[in-house]
Amino acid sequence: MPRRCIFRCPNPNVLFSQPKDEATLQKWLNFIFTHLAHLQGEYKNHIYVCDHHFTEDCMLNKGLFDSGVISTISLRTGAVPSIYEPMPPTHNLSVELLDLPEEKPSISSIDLSQPAGHPVYSPSLTPSLSSFPVMLISGKKDPPFRSQRSATRSVATQLSANTLKNIRSKGVQTVKRKITLPLARAFLVQSRPKKRPRVEMEEERVEEEQDEDEPVFDDSSHRTSVYNFTELTDTDLTPDYEDTKYIVFEKNLRQLFEQCPVCNSECAVQRQRCGTFVSFTQHCPECMYSRTWQNQPVTRSTPVGDLQLSASVYFSGGSFQKMQRICKGINLQIHQLDTFKKHSRMFLEPTICHNWKLHQERVFDECREHLELPVAGDMRAHPPGPSAKLGSYTTMDLESKKILDIQLVQSKKVGDKNLMEKRGLKRSLDRLEANNLKVDYIVTDRHAKVQKYLQNRQITQYYDVWRLEKDLSKKLDALSEKKDFEVLKKWSPAIKHHMYWAAASSSSGEEKVAKWISQINHLQDIHKHDDPVFPQCAHPDKKTRNPDKWFKPDTKPLHEVEKLLLDKRVLRDVPKLCSNHQTSSLDLFHKLSVRFKPEDVTFSLIETKCRLFLAAMHFNENTAPDQEMTGNDFLFVKSKQACPNVKTKATYGYVRDLMELLFTQVLHYPSAFDLKNKTETEHSENHEMMEEQHGF
Repeated sequence: MPRRCIFRCPNPNVLFSQPKDEATLQKWLNFIFTHLAHLQGEYKNHIYVCDHHFTEDCMLNKGLFDSGVISTISLRTGAVPSIYEPMPPTHNLSVELLDLPEEKPSISSIDLSQPAGHPVYSPSLTPSLSSFPVMLISGKKDPPFRSQRSATRSVATQLSANTLKNIRSKGVQTVKRKITLPLARAFLVQSRPKKRPRVEMEEERVEEEQDEDEPVFDDSSHRTSVYNFTELTDTDLTPDYEDTKYIVFEKNLRQLFEQCPVCNSECAVQRQRCGTFVSFTQHCPECMYSRTWQNQPVTRSTPVGDLQLSASVYFSGGSFQKMQRICKGINLQIHQLDTFKKHSRMFLEPTICHNWKLHQERVFDECREHLELPVAGDMRAHPPGPSAKLGSYTTMDLESKKILDIQLVQSKKVGDKNLMEKRGLKRSLDRLEANNLKVDYIVTDRHAKVQKYLQNRQITQYYDVWRLEKDLSKKLDALSEKKDFEVLKKWSPAIKHHMYWAAASSSSGEEKVAKWISQINHLQDIHKHDDPVFPQCAHPDKKTRNPDKWFKPDTKPLHEVEKLLLDKRVLRDVPKLCSNHQTSSLDLFHKLSVRFKPEDVTFSLIETKCRLFLAAMHFNENTAPDQEMTGNDFLFVKSKQACPNVKTKATYGYVRDLMELLFTQVLHYPSAFDLKNKTETEHSENHEMMEEQHGF
């Protein structure tokens, strides 16, 4: 049965099926059965209501539909019908024409050269409904001018709504003219159409697997229609940016517009392109049929495809220049670099900054469940090396392995490059305190200014074992290259291993120092020590088979190794070695950030900040699961802690959130997300620089 409005409206524009939301559906049913109580038991699953029963504020694009700009109407989420006013009946053209009295065609309007029974076309003054071409078909009575010719009767024509869109008005021509066969076929009369007309099939072709919940309606409801072939389905609420895209060759695309769907004549086709946007205008010089088709929607004068392409490149940390070269290789038309920069400045960067704030708030909410947080902090220079003009200080929660905050510091703002790491740490700690997060201890490198600042702020500081071990390893490797130091090459891995063991197996700073000093005796095959904190080596006693593997007392190799391992700064830093955590996950994030911000490309301050935010959101979404560490695992946890044993495929849920924020909010209200030229961070930088200069 054909679908129709439950209120029996005679000629609706579009039908909307019942919503899937239970609460909204119940409101629909309450309104419907309040006026149609006698039908309450008949309709259970499929109920349709036309647009006449909805107010204009329930529709997203009613104005554009009435003006003929678009051909779809979308309901807002939660829209409920509220108007019960039956529409006045509109006369059906098919009935009106069938009821007309039999007309006698004039001789001047009939081509007598046509064989009997052939339909004859009679042009009229204007292509209105009442005077549109009437087909003469064999009937019961013969016309008075020719007894052999059968009488005629008026019937409706089977035409698509767009057929009459651009037909010019012409006067009656008395000269006899034959009608071409394609045009006669277009006007061929059928009492009931068995299939949709060709024009409608060309313009509204739907895939075989398409849902039946998409509305297909007659977009000529605001014009005069010959026959209503409307098929009504639900509204498609899929956003434009989530729609599937395809690569289409222009030669194949032009084939859709080269032939007129009405008279099969050759049409003139004009193409207009801007970036990924392309439109074709089809015009038939014979029947004056014309239409314009475009490959994508346009929002606020911005093609959705252009903006989504720029967003996908930016949000994935890619390079638009590389994307251009790839598209040029297959002759794929996209927009230029200037348009990409305009999109970034107006839409993409505000979207990233706003989404990072929302993401950061969610991470802070998770961390508030813990009373105190173990935190790791480190700075990375941009570009790396002594010529760094910019530095990013990153803080991470060592329990959840998630990035908490990223602070960008400019060397020219702080006055001294050595103050960049201290300034970034200060801002990160202030941000954590402002969000009611208390720091238990922080694991950093051995920066002197950072150490002094944390002492003044009364925050416990630990050093990363890997960083101290790395500094000593370089010196040990250089020392082992000397002559008569071959024995050091054999002991170098054991010395590195001993530092991890001393940090992981000790409960106090004194015990760490005692275990670290004990290795001087251990290198000489002495396993009992004078220090009461650690009087004896923890390994079982073993008899030595090769005495040459030990260091000889009072030799130069032993003296040099003892001088290096018992250095004052080393003994001062060993008690601060962290026993539970390392900053290996933070180093992994720095490696990941290179993918989003390559070192060989120069970015502005806001571009650098946005790309680091993207790297942080990607890292937090795909961070390694927590691993339970034992004492042995801690020894070589540099590779184990940062990466899980089983690698999983990375997810990109943050990109979906960015796209949704961009196309639902930022694109429609860009002024609400506009980034100020001078941010709060820059104001705080100037204030802190003044404090530094005055010695506060």
